[in-house]
Amino acid sequence: MSALAVAHPHATYPRPVLLRSVPATPVLDEEPPVTVTISISGGASGRERVLAALRELVDAAGESAAVELDPDVATPRADGEIQLDPRARTAFRDGRLLELSRLEYDLLLFLARHPRQVFSRAQLLTHVWGHRHTTNRTVDVHVSRLRTKVDDPELITTVYGLGYRLADEAPITVTDR
Repeated sequence: MSALAVAHPHATYPRPVLLRSVPATPVLDEEPPVTVTISISGGASGRERVLAALRELVDAAGESAAVELDPDVATPRADGEIQLDPRARTAFRDGRLLELSRLEYDLLLFLARHPRQVFSRAQLLTHVWGHRHTTNRTVDVHVSRLRTKVDDPELITTVYGLGYRLADEAPITVTDR
């Protein structure tokens, strides 16, 4: 995976601590933007942490900076991994689009953004549905349909007496750009 960070050379942002000194370069009028290309190897969690740190750095740099991912570089995916793209509201598994309803997608996205947390049916109704005016059975039905559509009955774990949570080894990646 490659990440591309573009920042305006005259933008003001906190200067990072460098391990070695960098020679000073003269400032010229109308300098072109600085482009930095970073190749990231290793596990998906390491890449996600690096990309999150880059996005924070670019946010600190201001409006004239951006992080772009090179679309030509294919990110290796685990077998059966689900990719969620919140901006496009799409879910893919093994390269195939999952046909999820709005609430099924919102439920999966909410659980993916809160791994290892157990949520009661009432909490899910509040956070995903936005109200608690329906029965708890509504959550059960949507979880069942979601398990069927992603073809993985163990993706969402039932915590008896409490509610639901995403499985510890759930192969889900959320692409927040």
